[in-house]
Amino acid sequence: MSSQPVPNRGEARLEPQILPANLSDLAAERRLEKACFPREDVWPLIESLWVLIKPGMVRLKIVNGGEVVGFLSGYEQSRGKVGWISSIGIAPEWQGRGFGARLLAAGESALGTPIVRLTVRASNAQAIQLYQHAGYHQIQIVRKYYVGGEDGLVFEKKTGLDITQ
Repeated sequence: MSSQPVPNRGEARLEPQILPANLSDLAAERRLEKACFPREDVWPLIESLWVLIKPGMVRLKIVNGGEVVGFLSGYEQSRGKVGWISSIGIAPEWQGRGFGARLLAAGESALGTPIVRLTVRASNAQAIQLYQHAGYHQIQIVRKYYVGGEDGLVFEKKTGLDITQ
């Protein structure tokens, strides 16, 4: 008889995978949008489709145990000098486990730009804390950016990547 403890099935540690997202992930992306964001911030279906098919977009998903638990999209701007993360979300039941930080880092890497920016609701303290911990700092306030009149905070990170090489 082995003296090693047998792990509880519910405690088994799963290693999340970050993979490219595509059109087959539309249902998962829509589910995450609705679970992660206020109703007024959920993209219309046409925008979700566009993000998943538009050439040049960065589209990543984080999969844990076969379930898509996070999604990130972004794009380059200013001739590859600035990358914008247009959306990032982790399913609420998976938040607080480091998945957001991993997905954010993967998105920055996939963008490959020396500067990465994003906009966040001023009231989203949990996301702001994630961004600050990842090295972002606030550079601007966009008044009444969100539906309902809430301000958007623009955050920026200098990634250290040199696009001239």
